[in-house]
Amino acid sequence: MESGIISKIKTSLFPKGRNLRRVPFGLYKGLNFWIDFSSDTQLYFGLWERETHSFIKHALSVARWVIDVGAGRGELICLSARRTKILKIVAVEPLTAMYDLIVEHLRINGLLNDPRISILTKYVSSVPNKNIDTVLLDSIDVPVGEHGFLKIDVDGAEMDVLMSGQQLLKKWPVDVLVETHSQVLEKSCADFLKKLGYKVELIKNAWWRFILPEQRPIEHNRWLCGYK
Repeated sequence: MESGIISKIKTSLFPKGRNLRRVPFGLYKGLNFWIDFSSDTQLYFGLWERETHSFIKHALSVARWVIDVGAGRGELICLSARRTKILKIVAVEPLTAMYDLIVEHLRINGLLNDPRISILTKYVSSVPNKNIDTVLLDSIDVPVGEHGFLKIDVDGAEMDVLMSGQQLLKKWPVDVLVETHSQVLEKSCADFLKKLGYKVELIKNAWWRFILPEQRPIEHNRWLCGYK
């Protein structure tokens, strides 16, 4: 969580409230988002999950399809749509508020009618659940034989998501980015991908995060990337 000093600085320097702003720095430069400086300062200044940006850039440079599980506000979906060589972009986001925000961000960036983009309002799971609407990664249609990019950010269910896509991950070349939320999950995800033939690397939090931390509800929060 941010320190009280940083919060006070932000409050004194930046306008209050949620406003439509164009990101001037970083990976999402030039895209428009609804930004509240009390929570979205790092997105605006190009620092949000900055540690992952080099991997994302590489993955998007070779990807022909993108699946974003836990798409949140939809920043990766908007960024992916800038790449004309990408044939299909799938956002998976079951939360209604986030779905509405994705649609709004697609609209304000002129992407709402992009035929490549689809949004699934489901949970990704390897186990059917009668109480929630679920989908397997393996059941999501992607261009056959093409290089893909899979991003997973699901606050603790990352292993379940990976297990639902074993055939997808076995068959096709896929660059995988997983946000992990415990050391046990991190090891389980890494071992799972390695068994499928992936090289796995940890993406650790930057050294400067003790000065500019991201707002995180849990102590362990970093990423791993996998590629063949």
